[in-house]
Amino acid sequence: MKKILFSLFIMSIFIGLISGVTSAYFSDTVTSTGNTFTTGTLDLNLDGNNTNVVKFEVSDIKPGDSETKTWEVNNVGNMNGYLDLHNLVQTHDAGISTEQELTVENPDIGTLGSLLNINLFVDANNNGVFDGGDITIYSGAMDGLSNDYDFNLPLDANTSSYLTMIVSWPSSADDNAGQGDVAQLDMLFELGQTTAQ
Repeated sequence: MKKILFSLFIMSIFIGLISGVTSAYFSDTVTSTGNTFTTGTLDLNLDGNNTNVVKFEVSDIKPGDSETKTWEVNNVGNMNGYLDLHNLVQTHDAGISTEQELTVENPDIGTLGSLLNINLFVDANNNGVFDGGDITIYSGAMDGLSNDYDFNLPLDANTSSYLTMIVSWPSSADDNAGQGDVAQLDMLFELGQTTAQ
């Protein structure tokens, strides 16, 4: 019996040594610290400015006149985006009533918006003329403009595009109704991360 107990004792010591030896594998550690996440930026400016840009200040406009202006639209951020126009708001005022105007319209209503034509387009080659490669945003009477235009023009980071507006007054039988009137158009250029934002 002593021999059996002694044998069991020796076996238990041997098993303990084996288990101690098998748990002594090589190991090494490396840290991963300072992981940071920084947001990208969409930064839109017009003609190099981040403030209000007034393009049209036309006085003494008359039938037959035409005025063309182009906005340089810049994405100075580091993310690609999509350009749209929103919140197009028109204000029409009868302004100064003349004798000729009073014979054809209500003196309290400004009708210049129905007489002016707007041709608004993406000017691919920045030449101020609608031609091949250009994309129409709107063409028609000023008072027919919508409030929003989701044309989703891709505008990559650190690139520019050009939007041109041609405002013209083609002569018509209703020209006298526009004498002395005032029309104002405000619009918001928006650069969004996704289309139709």
